[in-house]
Amino acid sequence: GKSTLMSVLFGLYQAEEGTIKKDGKEVKINNPNDANDLGIGMVHQEFSLIPGFEAEENIVLNREPKKKNLLSEIFGERLDTLDRKAMDETAVKAIEKMGVNIDRHMVISSMPVGHKQFTEIARELSKDQLRLLILDEPTAVLTEREAEALLDSIRGMSARGISVIFITHRLQEILSVCDTVAVMRDGVLVEKTS
Repeated sequence: GKSTLMSVLFGLYQAEEGTIKKDGKEVKINNPNDANDLGIGMVHQEFSLIPGFEAEENIVLNREPKKKNLLSEIFGERLDTLDRKAMDETAVKAIEKMGVNIDRHMVISSMPVGHKQFTEIARELSKDQLRLLILDEPTAVLTEREAEALLDSIRGMSARGISVIFITHRLQEILSVCDTVAVMRDGVLVEKTS
C-alpha cells in the first residue's frame, strides 16, 4: 500500500477517495507533471534512466537547456542546440546538493547500481521547485557504505528545507534519519510517531 499511496501522491495513479493538501489547501494531482509543478519529486524502485546517456544527460532529461544558433534563428526553436555548459552546471549543482560524488560524465550502462540510484536522486534535486522528495526503497540496491552516504544526503536535504518521504523496511535506517515515522499495514495507517 505504501508504494501505491506514494504513486497517488506523485500522480501516477488517481485517488478514488480522500484529499491531498499542500500548504493547507486541497490540490489535484492528475499526473506527474502536476506533482512536479507542486514541487513533488519521486525516485522509484525501478530505474528510469537511459542506459546510453551520461549521468549528466539523464539528470536534465526533458529539461535540457538550449541555445540559439544561426539555423534556429531562421527556421525556429526546433533547431536550437543543447547548451552543454548549462547542462554541466545543472548536473554539478544537483550532485553537490545530494552530497554524494558521482561521475556526471559516466555512461549509465557502465555505472555501478548505487551510482544509478544516486543519478535518479540528483535528477530530482536538479529541479528548483522541489519541496518534497519521495524515495521508494532507495537503499535496497545500495551497499552498506552507499546506504550510509544516502542517509547523510537525506539529512542534508532536510536541513535545506526539502521534506523527504523515505520508504524502507530497514528499521535502523528509519531510526537514524526520520523525524516522523508512519507504519502502514494493508494500506491502512496503523501507527504514527514523531
